[in-house]
Amino acid sequence: ILVPSIFEPCGLTQLIAMQYGAVPCVRQTGGLRDTVFDVDHDKARAAWEMHGSADPEADGVDGTNGFSFEGADEGSLNYALDRCLDAFYNDRDWFHGLQRRVMEQDWSWNKPAERYVELYHQAKKM
Repeated sequence: ILVPSIFEPCGLTQLIAMQYGAVPCVRQTGGLRDTVFDVDHDKARAAWEMHGSADPEADGVDGTNGFSFEGADEGSLNYALDRCLDAFYNDRDWFHGLQRRVMEQDWSWNKPAERYVELYHQAKKM
């Protein structure tokens, strides 16, 4: 799914699409940047955000889930879209693995709520 938003406070479009296996190709802004980790440029950030890992290679984790671009110009969009289409046409097995990873990611409030409850109980002990 292509989401080239200039401004995106939340970014529900890609979250819903990802549940069904759509690989996001987004502009890095707001909630889009918070939830889409570029397969080529965001491996460390994705590993930390998705798995709490500071060393994705050593831990064997991959939290990347899409393609992104920074600029609001045609060239920036083409850069991300070309990488996405190239992966789809030239490495179909890898792309299907990316789709599986995208669908398996949990973007619900379950984990943040659990962390909040744990923090609350820790604060009560002080």
